[in-house]
Amino acid sequence: MKTAAKILALVAGVALFGWYLSRADLGEVWKALARLGWMAPVALIPYFCVYIVDCVGWRFCLVPGVRVPFLALIRIRWAGESVNNVLPSAYIGGETVKVYLLRKKGVSGKTGATGAVVSKTAQTVAQLILIILASVAFLRIAGDRPGLPFAMLMVICTGALVLAGLFWVQRRGIFNSVLALVSAFRIRPRFVEKYRGRIAEADGAISGFYREHRPRFYASTIFYLCGWLMDTLEIYLVAYLLGMPITWPQALAVEGFTGVAKALGMWVPGSLGIQESGIVMLGRLAGLPDTLSVSYALFRRAREVLFAAAGWLILVAEHTTVKEIKAAGETTEDA
Repeated sequence: MKTAAKILALVAGVALFGWYLSRADLGEVWKALARLGWMAPVALIPYFCVYIVDCVGWRFCLVPGVRVPFLALIRIRWAGESVNNVLPSAYIGGETVKVYLLRKKGVSGKTGATGAVVSKTAQTVAQLILIILASVAFLRIAGDRPGLPFAMLMVICTGALVLAGLFWVQRRGIFNSVLALVSAFRIRPRFVEKYRGRIAEADGAISGFYREHRPRFYASTIFYLCGWLMDTLEIYLVAYLLGMPITWPQALAVEGFTGVAKALGMWVPGSLGIQESGIVMLGRLAGLPDTLSVSYALFRRAREVLFAAAGWLILVAEHTTVKEIKAAGETTEDA
């Protein structure tokens, strides 16, 4: 994505959230956040637990022969996710960092890259299931809004079709499917021709994982789904601590689609502005007061900054520089 387009998206997202802020009672928002007080660290517990559960899901995506201590895997994944949350790299940069740090632990680039692709697939499948569940929650809490039932039914149907498509692509081969699509449009990028052999080898490794370790993929998907569901505990807990309790379906509806809003802003650093605007808009659809939605959007941003800072400190502790992170992209060629 062009730099100018990224800047434009960033400005648009911040401007939209600024518009929401101008319509909210900032005095009430400040009072609500002040209620957290010394309980603020308690609200961080759900997301920390999500990190642990997601790391278990990622571990299942690595072949059984990998011998890396679980605490080391947590640090590696934490660092990678921090890069994903800061750099506008469509979540590719963080996966590359994970492969690089795994190599420093003696794991081959091929094994790390295969695990990264399988992990992202499992995480996507889990997120699609969450979105379907969130759509059902929206039908329950806001089904009388004009056009909303039809929209949610479309989301459910589309999600089911995408899930089926993902499983079909897994059996055919991810890169083989992409190459077939490119060939259908008679497009022949140079890098495809240059690295066709390595691409085919990577596709074989990924397909082989699905064939030989299918239970591990299913286990990974289950843990990632548990992680997504645990994410809903955060807004549920924050709302309770702010003195504005919400129902579980409301928490599920907002959290399920917040991930979609964040994905739409993946080319913007931290999805700044876009994520916040999405939370406020979703909160309105779910019947949440703007004071709660804005307060949670600000809390969530502060939490992401805190966790991202910790992740970058892990990179420093691993003696990893920005130059090395950029060079790490070359490790995927070994896959």
